Amino acid sequence: MDGSISHAPTSVSSVAESFSPGCLSGVLDLYRQAASEEFFQQLEKELHLPSRQRIFNLPLVIWLMMVQYLDRKATLSTAVQQVVQMRPSVLLSDHKRLREGTVSAHTGAYSDARQRMPLEVAEKVSDRVFEHLLPRREALPGWDRQVFIVDGSTLELPHTPELVKCYPPATNQHGTSHWPVMEILVAQELTSGIAGRPCWGPMYGPQAVSEQSLTEQILERLPDHAVLMGDINFGVFSVAFATTQRGHDVLLRLKADRAEVIGRGGPALTSGTDRQVVWRPSPQERKKHPNLPADACVRGRLIVQQVSASNGDVVMLYLFTTLDLSVDQLLQLYGDRWNVETDLRSLKQTLNLQMLRCQSADMIAKELILAITGYNLVRAVMNVAAQQNGLNPRRLSFSRSQDVVNAALPGLEAAGSPQEYQIRLQRMLRLVASCKLPDRSSRATTPRQSWGHSRKFPKRQSVITPP
Repeated sequence: MDGSISHAPTSVSSVAESFSPGCLSGVLDLYRQAASEEFFQQLEKELHLPSRQRIFNLPLVIWLMMVQYLDRKATLSTAVQQVVQMRPSVLLSDHKRLREGTVSAHTGAYSDARQRMPLEVAEKVSDRVFEHLLPRREALPGWDRQVFIVDGSTLELPHTPELVKCYPPATNQHGTSHWPVMEILVAQELTSGIAGRPCWGPMYGPQAVSEQSLTEQILERLPDHAVLMGDINFGVFSVAFATTQRGHDVLLRLKADRAEVIGRGGPALTSGTDRQVVWRPSPQERKKHPNLPADACVRGRLIVQQVSASNGDVVMLYLFTTLDLSVDQLLQLYGDRWNVETDLRSLKQTLNLQMLRCQSADMIAKELILAITGYNLVRAVMNVAAQQNGLNPRRLSFSRSQDVVNAALPGLEAAGSPQEYQIRLQRMLRLVASCKLPDRSSRATTPRQSWGHSRKFPKRQSVITPP
């Protein structure tokens, strides 16, 4: 663990402008740089929130909700214990109990503060942190457009009357399942994995949403002149049209039959095809989207290329794009799309999002938004560590990096001088840079196997107590 250590003073300039280690502090400082004290003061004025001094003020509550999901235990008690131990000191107010060291270890006050905080606060903080951390790294050499990969997943929620009504459980011929199910969509920046604020809705029931409809919502949260990339689920006209109407470009994978319809009237689609097309909605798409203009269309390129999959199989790839890049560049971009699969796994498993614990729809929304914001802070540290050590940030393990960041938090706060802080900071960055994933490119692939399981939902039996 030797090597030279930089003692440059920590800058408060935006990490979005530079990923230089001199501009990075710990994750707590990244949070404070993005959502400063002035930002919260302005937010309280805009939302007409009471300015009464509390132990659990807005900056502290949001921080604790984020670190709850960075800590695998993720309970209210672990968060409150930090405040009892007077951490983090930079977020603590001048409350009498804090000055006297008599803060209660009970979770009631923190729980009340979480519920009292408006959802709009979590949304605005999430967007602010996202904009602050978003890098300006080239997705391709000499090409600086920001590419966002969209993908969706499902989350199971606690069984409460409110959540069952908002997010109905699945049903089949055997009955109704127990757990409410949420459909969630996330857009993540290609080179860094930084995620925007997600969109979600019920997966089942009369108000069920699709990944395609959620995409139209998430487009509003992308920076100007971005590129949206998606797999076959998103290779539909409504997504392409909505994206281009908002000034973004698309790179979408198509089903073979949809590609044939788009390319109808031209030569047969064979490997090497790259031609200009005009994509118009089908009658079925117009029926699903009656608000489409009569002249709705998207002009772009239809590309067909035969490629080799990771298991050695030959796959015919059908792509539609509005970009003017070469075919090789487009294939390179789309080849990086697989990263989103491991990103979603990190979000669901490492951050314990498979089963959210809150009992109300409002708290579910706040926890989900802030869990992803905390995820972004760790991703930002990974990107800095990777750049400092000449690595691709995608080669680093999120789970192990998260462990390093968690372990370093108390030491960074306990540093007695700026010099000691920088020493500990640089050590944290070196440790994060050592969290490399193994090189699996030379390993033989293992065929994926499916295990059968029952399709019946378990039924709860009433217990009758004999008289």
